[in-house]
Amino acid sequence: MESVGIRELSHHTSRYLAQVRAGKSLEITERGRVIAVMSPAEDSEGPRTPRPRIGGYRSEKPLTAEEIDEELARGFGADDRR
Repeated sequence: MESVGIRELSHHTSRYLAQVRAGKSLEITERGRVIAVMSPAEDSEGPRTPRPRIGGYRSEKPLTAEEIDEELARGFGADDRR
């Protein structure tokens, strides 16, 4: 298990939270002594995966290239001029 100092954690919180979100556990240390363990929360849905952003919302499932093209065409209007 990786350990991170409390000062490093406070300066780069987002980076370490992303690692925890991805399933990694971290030991939090202060002056070389472990004071806490940060681990992913138990989630009944399983691990979270990033979802694509199209048109300002998040879809419920990964989109195929064709679906993305359709979303973009709806958002900008179907126009064949290129």
